[in-house]
Amino acid sequence: MKKNGWVLYLFEDEEKTQLFKIMEFNTIRELGYVMDLPSTIISNWFHELILPRGILKRCSLFQTIPVLSS
Repeated sequence: MKKNGWVLYLFEDEEKTQLFKIMEFNTIRELGYVMDLPSTIISNWFHELILPRGILKRCSLFQTIPVLSS
């Protein structure tokens, strides 16, 4: 069974009107490595503990949930 993952939508502008790229990650740590940011910054941003900064102003992050099959 696959665990939860992360989907990052990267936009060309801060208004998030033009989609640039969609990327999938298994962990926040992988996402931080690719974006060159500490995983704590990304986690705190996702949980709305801090305001977006830098590249995060052009991103939307979603957590995926595996579908259970019967």
